[in-house]
This record gives sequence, structure tokens and C-alpha cells, in this order.
Amino acid sequence: MKPGKKAKRRVRVSQQRQLSIPKDFYLALGLTDEAVMEFTGTEIIIRPATFEEVDFSADILQDLIAQGFSGQELLQEFKEIKADIPAALQTLEQETMAQPVIQGSLDDYLDALEDE
Repeated sequence: MKPGKKAKRRVRVSQQRQLSIPKDFYLALGLTDEAVMEFTGTEIIIRPATFEEVDFSADILQDLIAQGFSGQELLQEFKEIKADIPAALQTLEQETMAQPVIQGSLDDYLDALEDE
């Protein structure tokens, strides 16, 4: 299958809610051991998981300036905070992955979110 070409395939969903991605889809997307699934309300979209670099620089600087930092002190604080971001994101990912798996239907889960 050529990348960018639309295709549709019917797949079986197991009782454990597992499904197999057709090999040609898998190869065309360049999937590896992770994928990102997005629920749109009517569809589930599967995309390759990519490292998303998030630049917090402007937010960090705005916060430090609001705290009164300037000059070399601002630069030093900025460097320290910026250096801590990868570890903080990794901790956040580990905490998220440690959360219990949602049991029940997607509708029940989404309804529970609305109640909070």
C-alpha cells in the first residue's frame, strides 16, 4: 500500500477488545511498538506514536519574569528548570501508565468524566 492512499479493511475485535492491524497498514504507517489512538466521538483513529517535543520556554520565562527574576539570575533559573523538564515528563508518563486500566464501556467512562 502506498502512503497517503486511502484504504478500508474490516477487522475482527476479540472478546478482550483486541484487534489486529493489517500488515500493509502497519508497514505503510511505519508503526513500531506504540501507537496513538484518538477517539473522535464516532471513530477511533490510530496514528504512529512520535516523540512530541514540547517547548515550554516562553511559559517558563513568563513565569520567572513574573517572579521578579532578571539578568543572569533569570538565565540560571531558566536553565535549571529547562533541564528538569525531561525527567518531569518521564515521571508524568510513568504515573499515567501506572493508573488502573478502565473497565467497562467507553460510553460509561465518558459519562463518568462529565460527572466530575
